[in-house]
Amino acid sequence: MKKVSLIWFQKDCMGCHACEIACKQEHGLGVGPRLVRVIERSPAFFPVYCHHCVKAPCKEACPVEAISRTEQGVVLIDEALCIGCKACVEACPFGAMQFDEDRELAVKCDMCIERQERDQKPACASICPTGCIFFGDTKRNLGDRIEEKVLQDRRIAL
Repeated sequence: MKKVSLIWFQKDCMGCHACEIACKQEHGLGVGPRLVRVIERSPAFFPVYCHHCVKAPCKEACPVEAISRTEQGVVLIDEALCIGCKACVEACPFGAMQFDEDRELAVKCDMCIERQERDQKPACASICPTGCIFFGDTKRNLGDRIEEKVLQDRRIAL
C-alpha cells in the first residue's frame, strides 16, 4: 500500500487562509480549533499543519493509545478512546495538535481520510489557489513534484 503525504511550499503561500476554511468546512468545525493554520510574519506566511510524523511524538505521549497510524502513514486520533489529557498537544513539535474545548478532545489533521476513500485530495490541497499544497504518494508523486518545483525556482532565480 502506498504511503501518502501533504507538502506545503511555504514560499508560494499568499496567506489567503483558503486551506483553513476548506478544512473547517470539511470537518464541520466551528469557532476554536483549526486543523490547518496560516501564521502571518510579514512579508511571509507560515502554514502550521500535522506532518504525520513517522515516529509521532503525539502517539508516543498518548497514555491510552488513542492515536494510531494507518498503512498509508496517516496519524489518526480515535475520539472514543481520547480522554482529553492534552499530553499529545504538548508533545507535538509543530503545534499542529489542537484541543477542542467544546468536545474535550484532542483534534488534528486526518489528511481528509474520508475524501481519500472517495479518491479525492484533502480539502486544503484541492482548494489552494496558488497550488502550494501537494498531496500524493510519498515516494512517487511528491518526489517528482518537489524536484520540479526546485528546478522551476532555480530558473526563476536566474
